[in-house]
Formats: sequence, C-alpha cells, structure tokens
Amino acid sequence: MNEKRRTLLKAMGGSTALAGLAGCISTGGDGGDGSDGGDGGDSGEGGSGGSARLWTDLADSEDEAMSEYVSQYESETGNNINKEAPGGELDQQLETAIPAGDGPDSWIWAHDWVGRFAVREDPPFLYDASDDVDVSLDGYTQAAREAAQFDGGLYGLPFASETVALFYNEDIVDEPPETMEEMVSIMDEHHDPDNGQYGLSFPATDPYQASGFIQVYGGDIFDESNLEVGLDSDACKQGMDALETLYGYTPADPGYESQIVAFADGLAPFAINGPWILGDFQNDVDNLGVTTLPTIDGNHPRSYSGIQLFYFSSMLADADPSTVDVATDLAEWYTTNEDIILTNADERGYIPVLTDVVGNEDLSAEVQAFAEQVDYGVPMPSHPDMDSVWNPLTEALERVFNGEQESAAALDQAASEIREAL
Repeated sequence: MNEKRRTLLKAMGGSTALAGLAGCISTGGDGGDGSDGGDGGDSGEGGSGGSARLWTDLADSEDEAMSEYVSQYESETGNNINKEAPGGELDQQLETAIPAGDGPDSWIWAHDWVGRFAVREDPPFLYDASDDVDVSLDGYTQAAREAAQFDGGLYGLPFASETVALFYNEDIVDEPPETMEEMVSIMDEHHDPDNGQYGLSFPATDPYQASGFIQVYGGDIFDESNLEVGLDSDACKQGMDALETLYGYTPADPGYESQIVAFADGLAPFAINGPWILGDFQNDVDNLGVTTLPTIDGNHPRSYSGIQLFYFSSMLADADPSTVDVATDLAEWYTTNEDIILTNADERGYIPVLTDVVGNEDLSAEVQAFAEQVDYGVPMPSHPDMDSVWNPLTEALERVFNGEQESAAALDQAASEIREAL
C-alpha cells in the first residue's frame, strides 16, 4: 500500500482497498524496477551468483529497511535479488502475473494466504520447499511453523508475528487506558470534528483491524476447527456494540490514509493499528506509546494475529536450480539472522518468532505490548474458505460505519452471503 501495510482483508477478498498486518501486514514502497541492493558481483563468500525475484508490498520504513537487508545479503553471498514493488493490491498482481508466467520467485505477506494459494492447481501458486530448505523448523515457534505449512507442504519461512494494538500520543495522554470506559473518557475530551480534532485514528471497516472487538465476547468470525461461520452469533453482535462506540470518534472517511493522518498530525490522542506502521508513527509523533487494546467488560479484545512469511512461489517449480537456491537461501538467511530479528523488533515492532530470540529481555516496550496483544488474540484463519469471509464482512462494516444498516442486520446479511459462497 502506499502508506498502508495491511488493508489486508480487502486485498484478500479481491476488492480494492490493507491494508494490509496492518494489519498489518499497507503498502508502501515507491515502486521498484529491479534490485534495490548491490549488483551481486563476486564479493560474496560461497555464493552461487544466482538471482531471484522478490515482490514486496511494505510501508515506507519497512521498505527502506528491506532494501538495506537485500543489499547486505547480496554483498555477503554474491547472489542477486531483484526486489520489486509491483503496485496495486499484491494478491491481484499475483493472480495476473503467475498464470502469465511472470510472477515473482518469492513474496512477503502474512500467513493467511497459505491455504488459499496452496489449493490452487490450475495453475499452482505455491512451491513446496520441504526438500530445499536447510534450516530446521524447530528454530521457529510452533505457531510460526504451523503458519508456513499446509497439508504437509512447506510454502514459506516465517520471520515475525503481528497484530493490532493501541498507539497513544504521550504528549496528549498522561496514562494509557486499560479499559474501554477509560479510553472513551479521554476521547471525549479531544473529539471535536468541526475543528479537525478526533478521539481516535482507526481504519475500523477493515475486518483485520476490527476483529478484536467483534470477537471480544468469545465469538469467532470464522471457526477454522469446524469450518463454521460465527459472525452472526450473539457474541459477535455484542462485540459490534463496542466497535460502533469507536466509530463515533474517528474521522468520517474510514479509508486507511485518512485515518493515519489524524494521529500522525497530532489530531487524535489514539490510533489502533499494527507494527507495520510503528516506524512511520515514530517519525511523526515525538513521544509515542503502545499498549494492548482496552478491555471491555473485563474481556481482552481477541484480535487476529498474522505470521509474516517469505512465500515460495510456484514459479520456482520450473526455475533454474540456482534460482531455487537463492530464493530459499534468502529466506533462510533473513528469518534466522538474530541481528535482523532484533533490529526489526526494536525499530519496527516486529514480534520475533525465532525461538532463540523470543523472550529476549532487551525487546522494546512496543514489541512487548504487541506480543502481549498477540497472546490475547487468535491466529488469523488460513483455511481456503476464509477467503469467502473478507468481502462480505468488509461491506457489512462499511454499511454500519456509514449508518446505512443496523449492526445486527449487517452481520446477519454478511453471514448469509458467506455461507452461500462456501
């Protein structure tokens, strides 16, 4: 995304927006026309001198860091990485490029696409690298290992976990709120839309960002264990009441960029978003704090969490062996490099999934806050049926946000549409 990293859900369903842990995972980058790093050369030690094509869709600060890491990898190995930002929604670009034989060898995104793409056969979209990677999966957390696999195949390597949390401007907020009541009280003090002031910056019609509140009373948007839609349950409808409360404090345009500006410009005391935007917020807000989402009636919001992966594309199936080696080697190098993992945690709020780093006492307060929220949340379903959930839910949230439909009726309609599509 331009400035959005995770209008994730709209992208997933194929509609235009993360955008996308913030989610997440947002789409920055300024385009790309090949490698952002070195020229490969022969300076590496033991490198094959091969090349691979990597697609990224990152927020500005993430993109800059990734370019530096790619340059470092090229310098150390002698391999060449053609890092590109394809523009537009990443999944739509993949849907066009892979059937045309012009897709990347690898791309970066959250784990929720694994099931969706792993079942694609005509043409296939993912490559099972079980026989190609040299690292032990035991080096990653269990959740990360499971996120990279589907039905026995290994379709990527994990490097971070993510979810949304509560950002606050310490120059405006003395103490971060622990409860929704406390948060509402602070928002009331600052919300003055007629004068361009708001209580909250929150892309709240994005299901990934809104998931914690919908599921706060124990309801599941989609139960992956039994493949049941729970969106129209009494628990999810009760959660919508909390979400509607937040709607009343946000800018009138729910679009990602409009919401981000309010907090970045000091026009709102709070923002709800993911670690992908941390670096940008740190550049804009002098005294930035991050904490877990506020409790509601004693319940912690059960936000969706994602695992960021280096995906292995089906383009590798017919690629030169050196390309397979480079694509998998880059993923291994990046995801097991403790310096990279710790730097990303410190500067970008990435939650480590490398077991040797998890629990490191030097992790920043921001990372610890995101990690705590992950503990309260639930993994984003990666089953292919989840692909049918995003668009109906997005459209339902938009109708509620715009005052076009009551929330209970909107969830009933979305659940009915999802079941028809399954």
